[in-house]
Amino acid sequence: MKSFYKKFFILMIPMALKELISSLVNLVDTIMVGQLGETSIAAVGIANQVYFLFTVFLFGMSCGAGVFASQFWGAGDIKNMRRVLGLNLLLSISLAFIFILGVFTIPKQIFQQFTADPKVMEEGMQYIFIVCIGYLATAVTTCYDMSVCCSENAALPFITRAAGLVINVFFNWIFIFGHLGVPAMGVRGAAIATIIARFSEMAIMLSVIYGKKLIQAAKPKELFHFHRDLVVRFFKAATPVILNEMAWAIGITVYTWVFSKISPEAMVVVTIVQNVERLMLVFFHGGGNAAGIFIGKAVGAKKYKTAYVYGKKFAVLSVGLALILSICFVLARPLILAPYNISPEVYQSAMQLLLIVAFMMNIKSLTFLLIVGVFRNGGDTRAAMFIDIGSVWLIGVPMVALFGLVFHAPLVITYGVMCTEEIVKVVVALFRFKSKKWIKNLVSV
Repeated sequence: MKSFYKKFFILMIPMALKELISSLVNLVDTIMVGQLGETSIAAVGIANQVYFLFTVFLFGMSCGAGVFASQFWGAGDIKNMRRVLGLNLLLSISLAFIFILGVFTIPKQIFQQFTADPKVMEEGMQYIFIVCIGYLATAVTTCYDMSVCCSENAALPFITRAAGLVINVFFNWIFIFGHLGVPAMGVRGAAIATIIARFSEMAIMLSVIYGKKLIQAAKPKELFHFHRDLVVRFFKAATPVILNEMAWAIGITVYTWVFSKISPEAMVVVTIVQNVERLMLVFFHGGGNAAGIFIGKAVGAKKYKTAYVYGKKFAVLSVGLALILSICFVLARPLILAPYNISPEVYQSAMQLLLIVAFMMNIKSLTFLLIVGVFRNGGDTRAAMFIDIGSVWLIGVPMVALFGLVFHAPLVITYGVMCTEEIVKVVVALFRFKSKKWIKNLVSV
């Protein structure tokens, strides 16, 4: 028992810290840009909605690849692990080009969905035209990150993201505010700093992988030589994951769009709260992803009873940690909002929403574990898709649209109503888990 938890935390802690650092990058950008005022916060917040959509789609592809990578790792099949990595690289880089093309062809249309303020639009487009180039580096880093973690080596992704955070903060300080002889560039400076950080992360990741000859250090022929059977199996399992993340991301974007219609200050509040929420949930995302590697490895090795027992242990652990963290989060709300230069009205609304976030943390930690960690890596990507998409589009989106656009309810009420989808999701997911129907070996032929 002690050995099990020791192995889990050895993998989980660096993965959680990696997620924490990734969220800190966006939070630090928001805080540092926030010194320029609410217009800049809203501009960067809207621009980051595009990046959010991109990273969610990217996450969907990498999760689909991760299902196979973790099971191939359990089966000891390194050749096919590399082929899955290559396929993921092709898809992810293509996705990056599609998003970059969209940013340069329809920027006004993107911003008009969230704001009518010309100043916000102007600053936002200055930011996004620069920062979108970093999508390419993010795509490559994410693919290798996934494969390295699935081989139970989470230290490298953590070190890579930590270096990226330090680089981002340093160049934010130089370019946003104008230091070391560089003129102050405002939001453009934040975008340049982010670009430098993203490509630095990619360079560090590839240098270590190929320098130390890790199993991901494959030649192009090993990466991109696919067998038809593998490609078919990959898309059969990965397509539900990709569709799941796309539909979920679009749903979250609809939520944000509705919130932006409530009041001019609502977008500022939501931008701050979303960044903080992502920061707080990283521990559970890291834990869920680490649990998924254990589950996938057990299923790939045909140890099905072990996979189910692992799932129960991880669920109990997740609920206990969430309760402790949510209590600390409630007490820390004034400290969390202290760095922001915002009006009393925005501050009060943010305090209310953060209280809801603290409560929902207990539920979201469990739904992420079951859907992403257990069901997907157990091979049941279809059920994970239906549970996730159904709760968002049949419960969350209609309720938010009804209260926000029809009843014109205050932001705090509309935001609270949005959370009903998570409650439905966790109930359905628990029934699915107990059925054991989620255990599906995808790599044995």
